[in-house]
Amino acid sequence: MLHRTPRWPQGGTILALALCVLPAACIVDSARAEPRFGDSTWVAPSALIEGDVEAAGPRVARPDHERRWETVLRAPFRLAFLPLRLLTRGIEAAGPTAEEFHTSKGRIQVSPEWIGATVAVPAFLGPGSKIGLTGAWSPRDSRKARIRAHAGDSVSFLGGGIDALYDYRPNRRFYGIGNFSSSDPTYFLRRADLASAYLFAGRDPLRRVRASVGISDVGIGQGYNGSPRSVDVFNPTDVPFLTQGSQVWWLGVGGDFAALDGAEPSEGVHLRPEVRRFRSSDGSDLRFDDWRVEARGYLPVFSRRRVIAARLVYEGVDPRSGSAPVPFYRLAESSDANHFAGYPTGRFRDRRLAIGHAEYRWEIMRPVWAFGLAELGEVASTSSRLTLGAAHPSLGGGLRARISPGQVAEIEAARGHEGLNVKADLEAHF
Repeated sequence: MLHRTPRWPQGGTILALALCVLPAACIVDSARAEPRFGDSTWVAPSALIEGDVEAAGPRVARPDHERRWETVLRAPFRLAFLPLRLLTRGIEAAGPTAEEFHTSKGRIQVSPEWIGATVAVPAFLGPGSKIGLTGAWSPRDSRKARIRAHAGDSVSFLGGGIDALYDYRPNRRFYGIGNFSSSDPTYFLRRADLASAYLFAGRDPLRRVRASVGISDVGIGQGYNGSPRSVDVFNPTDVPFLTQGSQVWWLGVGGDFAALDGAEPSEGVHLRPEVRRFRSSDGSDLRFDDWRVEARGYLPVFSRRRVIAARLVYEGVDPRSGSAPVPFYRLAESSDANHFAGYPTGRFRDRRLAIGHAEYRWEIMRPVWAFGLAELGEVASTSSRLTLGAAHPSLGGGLRARISPGQVAEIEAARGHEGLNVKADLEAHF
């Protein structure tokens, strides 16, 4: 028996296919009509916010963009320091690798002139205490060792510390005494042994008073690793203690009085006076006073990232009645905190020293700042001989970065009337 398979009518087949395809087409069309994730025109659905959009209320702040005039002002500096920015980016990227080789007990510092190491132990007597030992040597046989320790810093109203230094330099430069001394250096040997102890009152390091007592023993020799020697150029009658050392002890008072807006100040003032009274302890019959006043000021230029910083320094060395002449190596000297920017260290010395220094600083990338500087510096035998026309000018600039709360690293290039002078310092004074 034959069974015949029933057949759908042709019209029914078309109708069934249409019913299957139509919903899919609708889904596709719907998907095409509504944007999906990734489409810049898609907006997430949200509840309708009731209220008047013109009424006062919380709003999202506008994007923080630089003003156009500020962008124009900063553009040349950004372009000039773009290579440095790339360098600091690379240093930042390599930071985690470098930290693997860093120890909290010290660090090694290398410069073209000195090779040395510093080892520090914080909180060795509890919070606010620290002890550090520094040793350095140069290929020209200069040697330096220093130990510093303090207790009570920033944690108590009263505190104190000690400071001891051994500094041996067989080729210390000497240009003569006075504001118009020769620009040609001579050399002598200087060995300095210093030790001091101090007490302070004031929890804030920038608002405290200090009292100190110390002893200074300086030995003098003909020197080596440098020519000509000072004894072959100068006369002992014109240069006190040219071939003679001295030992003195002192009592001193000083302080810091500041009103600043931060560790890297952009606004405020800072006053640093200090007086020391010296007396010989080796029969050299020395009795003199050394006093120094430094005033600093900071002013922002429309922003804390742009600052005008200025300082004035005035130092004097006065022999008391009946004293022998003050040794040339104990006069006010353009070195350390008194360095003249455009001149070699120790270029000028006399019984009076004055500095007027101004900088314009701008932040490149935290903590790196660039700065331009202008300075006038002068020495004289008396205050009445200090004149603006005789001051030594310096113009230059450089980079600075705060590497710890109390330490600033700086590289500076400045030109005076004797040429260009470049200085790198891991403990900048200003």
